[in-house]
Amino acid sequence: MNSGGPLPCPDCGQQLTGSNTACPACGLPLVGPAATELWQLDLALADLRAREGHLLARREVLLTTLRAIRDKVPAMAGASGGPNQAATAWGPPPVPPQRPTDMSGKAVQNLLLGLGGLLLVVAAVVFTVVSWGYLGIGGRAAVLLGFTALTLATPLFLLRRGLSATAETMALLGFALMLLDGYAAWQVGLAGLDRIEPLTYTGVLIAVMCALFALYGLLVHVVVGERIHTLNLAVPVAIGFGQLALPVLSIDRDALWITTALVSTAGIDLLLWHRLKRGTAIVCFWITWTIGSAVGVLLTIREVDLQGGFALSGVLVAAAAIALFQASRGRWTIPLAGGAAITLAAALVYPIRLSVDANWWPVPTPVAAFAVAGIALLVRPTIGREIGRIAAVAAGGFGLLVASPVLVPVTVALIGPFSPDNWEPRTPWDGPRTLGARDELGLNQITLTVPAVVVLATVAIALAVCALVVRRKNAAIMSAVAVTAVMLVVLPVAFNLPFGVLVAVQLLITAVLGAGVAFGGRSREPAFAVLAVGMVAEVAAWALVSKTATLVAAAVLAVVAAGVAWRASLPAVRAGAAGVATALAGGEAVAVWLAAGQSARYVTFVLIAVAALAAVAAWRLRDIGVEIAGYALTLIAFGYVVDPRMLSVALALAGVIAVGTALRPDRHNPGYVGTVLLLLASWTRLYAENVEVVEAYTVPVAVVLLAFGWWRARTASSWIAYGSGLTFVLLPSLWDLYAEPNNWIRALALGVASLLVLLAGARWRLQAPALLGGLTLAMVAVHELAPWVSDLVLSVPRWVPVAVGGLLLVLVGATYEARMRDVRRIGSLIKGLR
Repeated sequence: MNSGGPLPCPDCGQQLTGSNTACPACGLPLVGPAATELWQLDLALADLRAREGHLLARREVLLTTLRAIRDKVPAMAGASGGPNQAATAWGPPPVPPQRPTDMSGKAVQNLLLGLGGLLLVVAAVVFTVVSWGYLGIGGRAAVLLGFTALTLATPLFLLRRGLSATAETMALLGFALMLLDGYAAWQVGLAGLDRIEPLTYTGVLIAVMCALFALYGLLVHVVVGERIHTLNLAVPVAIGFGQLALPVLSIDRDALWITTALVSTAGIDLLLWHRLKRGTAIVCFWITWTIGSAVGVLLTIREVDLQGGFALSGVLVAAAAIALFQASRGRWTIPLAGGAAITLAAALVYPIRLSVDANWWPVPTPVAAFAVAGIALLVRPTIGREIGRIAAVAAGGFGLLVASPVLVPVTVALIGPFSPDNWEPRTPWDGPRTLGARDELGLNQITLTVPAVVVLATVAIALAVCALVVRRKNAAIMSAVAVTAVMLVVLPVAFNLPFGVLVAVQLLITAVLGAGVAFGGRSREPAFAVLAVGMVAEVAAWALVSKTATLVAAAVLAVVAAGVAWRASLPAVRAGAAGVATALAGGEAVAVWLAAGQSARYVTFVLIAVAALAAVAAWRLRDIGVEIAGYALTLIAFGYVVDPRMLSVALALAGVIAVGTALRPDRHNPGYVGTVLLLLASWTRLYAENVEVVEAYTVPVAVVLLAFGWWRARTASSWIAYGSGLTFVLLPSLWDLYAEPNNWIRALALGVASLLVLLAGARWRLQAPALLGGLTLAMVAVHELAPWVSDLVLSVPRWVPVAVGGLLLVLVGATYEARMRDVRRIGSLIKGLR
């Protein structure tokens, strides 16, 4: 180590000499490579500390200098210095803020060029219309043609100089001048052009000028160096403006001509798209084809002669062909294939609709739509599987849409004679007025006819065919079954068959749907079950017209529902069928009761009797559906109650059923419901007998609650065992005591009862009786002492109560500690009770 003057020990700081080989204080060895390297590190650290001190001192000097300058010249903080000062400033030089631009240079250029071109067009129009008469024919022609030629030649020179935007503007100005040239030629009658009708001439002029301007835009180009400059707007403007040519030619003609013009324009646009690949062409194609096809399909609603019908069908076929051609090219397949299918269906049906009787008009359109859907499925290998599938879906959806108007008469037929407002209402068991099922609908103005049934059959067949070709067959199969069932149900109404035949058909269909639930497969059980429930409601809507029909229908439907509940595999379906069977059994019981001539007054007890049998059956069968149906029958039974006494008996019977249900090991909650029902039954009876004493309502319930509490007192606290019963008997009586202050009998009885409850709680160390009895006894005492206290307070001077209150506060404050000890002792006593 260094042999210089005294140095500190690296570990303990003891001063050392060069002759030391170890620290005399801590014994740290000071010889060897490790000691030498440690000594060198200490020297380097000491040097760094010295340099840090020097730098910190210099920093303080510089800060002091800058602060002095700031205090002497405060304005220098905002002054702008020269270049040197900016270069030596702290951080990068500030960038002066730039004013934001509202428009780009390109936008300004286009605005100026557009306004300039517009002004030139206006000037040309004014010259042509106003100043035209001051020149001769030769002068007019020379001025217009010369100006037009000069304008159309200018873009060539502008493109060579790279002024493309100005060249586009001049080209558009030239197009406007070309149209003005055509107008001027017609105005002066050049070559007899004034003899042509204005609309015809305008349409031809637009077509010719657009074609010439498009050719001009394709031919004009300039090569500058290695770049080719062309006009980009000429062809799109010519295509877009050319859309008006054919519609203008047909604007004063029939709607068929306008449809033909639009479809033809769409075909030309498609051709231009494939030849020129311009986006404007395909945009115009979509617009004109959509409008033309939509107008053509809507025109099929009107009545025209057969020749006009074939003409419109031809136009629609052409529109469908154009759409299919483009769809086959692999672009925009979904909308084009779907639109083509709908258009083709409308085209095929229109002549047929014009040929049939007006009553059969609803039939051809859905038939044609479903036929197109079937054809699309058959020719899928030829036109493409995706196109065929999309066309089939679109045509099928169109068929369902045009078949929807038959829903109105079908709904009327399904609702039956029990319908609101627009036909004569019926009451149950009025009896069939006539032999015809349609006549049972009363005075309705919506008649279900045979064509509507044919439409339903067409829809059913289409759905059945769809089920054969699609992968997910269940939805299509069940839809076909539903439509078929509806068709068969309304068939007797359409043919005005006898009422008995209608009910028999409906029962047969319900039985078939029930068989579908039982044997149709697990995946179709829910759908068949929903249809069967709907058919039950449908039979009810018609069978209630006749007593015999009601008796037969309810019995048959109950048997069918029971069979479904027996054979169904899904628990939900099985429970639902059992519930429906129970409800139908209740309806059958009521029908038998009324058919036997018994009074309708006692229908409530008939339904409760069925509910009781349902509770027993649910216990034996372990079926939740039967149990829920029993509850529903009980609720319905309450709706037929005619007086409070009958309501009391009905509540009591329902309570007994609920308590009996609670005896099942898996059912406990109905016991609470039964208790409430029995309580309501007793109260209802007391109300019916005009009993107003509150204890008559509360004491029996309190006795029952206390009996249950005594049974549970071994394992529960006194509040759980006796709290509810004591509260139910004491608090209502206490409330009435304060409401009737002169009833000394209630006060005496309530005081004695609360004293007994308090003594019982103290004897058996029960917290709830002790507190509730003591609280009630105290409230009774306050009630009885209140008049005496009031008289005493009113008979003494006013300062006496204040003085007494102050004295009490002083006494309480003086004996606070003793009173707190007494309070704690009372609390411990209460806590010791259970």
